[in-house]
Amino acid sequence: MLVRRWLDAAGITDPVLRHCYTVCAREASGFDGGRAGWAALRLMPAEARPCTAALVAYGRRADACADTGPVEDRQHRLAEFAEATWAAFAAGGSRDPVLHATVHTYRTFGMPPSLIEDMFTGMQRDVDFRDFTTYAELCQWAVQVNAPFYGVLCALTGNDLTEVQPLLHEHGDLCQLADALCDLSQDLDDGRLYLPLEDLHQFGVRPEDVKAKRWTPPMADLIAFEAARVTGRLPALAAELEHTPVSPFTRAVGEHCMLLVAGVLAAGQDVLHRPVQPPMGHFLNAWRPLMRAVIPC
Repeated sequence: MLVRRWLDAAGITDPVLRHCYTVCAREASGFDGGRAGWAALRLMPAEARPCTAALVAYGRRADACADTGPVEDRQHRLAEFAEATWAAFAAGGSRDPVLHATVHTYRTFGMPPSLIEDMFTGMQRDVDFRDFTTYAELCQWAVQVNAPFYGVLCALTGNDLTEVQPLLHEHGDLCQLADALCDLSQDLDDGRLYLPLEDLHQFGVRPEDVKAKRWTPPMADLIAFEAARVTGRLPALAAELEHTPVSPFTRAVGEHCMLLVAGVLAAGQDVLHRPVQPPMGHFLNAWRPLMRAVIPC
């Protein structure tokens, strides 16, 4: 019922496209218990939700190729998905509902396929994983994997965000760091450490201890340092973006990340052994103002 309203608001009348976007909405809200995808959809105005669903569903599928299943199969699966993507763009569509809706979204909003190329570059680094030596390297990777997100912000607002792009990139870098702190235990299980080695060295933390999930006293200082990176800058970024079209979204996402970091600090050494996920009610308090703005859909 709600998805039909979104499609009507977006002016999507073609039955095939309506089916494809409906599949995307289901997939977008179905991963990871639905929390992240559900939030992405509900934070957007109704007319923007179909394309948001397509981009979230597409991104999740790509992410699944790079991050799930046997490690030895990921390279092949990601390459296959990339090949299917470019075939869909070349043909102007696909029998796969998610790919078909994604191509339609990119063409509707004039989004360059180079955004997807950047995303694949970042995900390829995940498959051929190597430690991040510096924070700058981590930020470069974050910009790549989040490239479609920046594209859709420009498309949905109808504005050229070139002037504030560095701020948006920094905002995305910090949110990615908050996410890495929350998922530290899961990433370590997968053989990946998303904290810069230069930061570990600064606090006398040995990478082999982190990778073996051995908590040592300096780790508390390391986690506090990374948390402060997020909490010390996100509020200022929100202020700098206050009078831009993307302000409502960046403010809500920023508050979401502040909650994540608070959960990480509260978890202490448990951050090495379980993912951090604050209660849903806490997130609703951050999202509610923006959600109210897009009611009744």
